[in-house]
Amino acid sequence: MTDKTLENVCIWITRPVGQGDNLSLLLKDKGAKVLHIPMIQIEPLQADKKALEKVSDLKGFDMVFFISTNAAQIGMDLIETELSKTPKKPAYFAPGPGTARVLESYGMKVSYPEKATRTEGLLILPEIRKILQSKSKKKKRALIFRGKGGRELLAKSLRGKGVDVSYVELYRRVLPKFKPGYLQELLQKRLPDGIVFSSAEAIHNFITLFEEIYPEYKKLPAFVTSDRLENISRKAGFETVRVMQAADDKSVASGVEEAHG
Repeated sequence: MTDKTLENVCIWITRPVGQGDNLSLLLKDKGAKVLHIPMIQIEPLQADKKALEKVSDLKGFDMVFFISTNAAQIGMDLIETELSKTPKKPAYFAPGPGTARVLESYGMKVSYPEKATRTEGLLILPEIRKILQSKSKKKKRALIFRGKGGRELLAKSLRGKGVDVSYVELYRRVLPKFKPGYLQELLQKRLPDGIVFSSAEAIHNFITLFEEIYPEYKKLPAFVTSDRLENISRKAGFETVRVMQAADDKSVASGVEEAHG
């Protein structure tokens, strides 16, 4: 029987719909009261001609990156028919186990960082280093499936190593809409003892939605999954920010438990 170390602790999860279920279960198993309040809405984009051309040329790339679970879920709808035509090349990469699981469910072999998740972890994978160091007369090529306007760190690093990088932008992140008075009602019922943020967009959208109805939001503890998000949270005014050891669900749940232990 699991110890209820988070008994009577209220935690808000801000991930998009469908991406907070496992974390919610882990926290509830520890006794927490969990509310999933998505601070990002995912809107799939219609694939244009250039995107479809890149997908049809999948075998021409050395590395293919799916930068999020959204990218994996939406991207697989595009490339699934191409997989049967594509030999072992290219190599597939994900920033963490969640995204990797989506791809592996399609029978794909995926490399991902097991400790340092996110883009920073991808950049130090030995599988990538091996590809970059392999001798070839042709320039190495990488394809990145991502959301519109995503971070440039991965592409910038690869280009700095002489790689030709292309994007397929599959979705956009937008501010979610809630029924009038819904957020105020949540605040009146009970303030959270902690809010889990997994992206910069979630932090910015939270502030957009709450700064007028609850200016004291800065006093709410924030749990974030990277040093980058810690900096963003502190600049946004959050007074208490705790960085999780990793971005996977178990690490986040353990970090929340440790903070309230």
